[in-house]
Amino acid sequence: MAGSISGIDWVSKLPVSGVYTAIAGDNSAGKAEINTGMANATGFIVQIVRAGVVDGADAKPSIAAGVLTVANGSSYKVTAGDVINWIVF
Repeated sequence: MAGSISGIDWVSKLPVSGVYTAIAGDNSAGKAEINTGMANATGFIVQIVRAGVVDGADAKPSIAAGVLTVANGSSYKVTAGDVINWIVF
């Protein structure tokens, strides 16, 4: 079980979530970068939906300094209109 959430910094330990819709610039960059606002995040969950279907099985997500990056995989390519649902913690 994870450590307890107590003390004055409990708010900083709550997960942050959001939805990002990829734009044309993400296509050419080969990745979508999402500033989550949680610089201390060490874990994440990502779900990519394209045209109403969950996609992105081989996407390459990563996080560093609160920026969640979803990069191209071997078959998945970031495409404008992709909806990226994310949670960081």
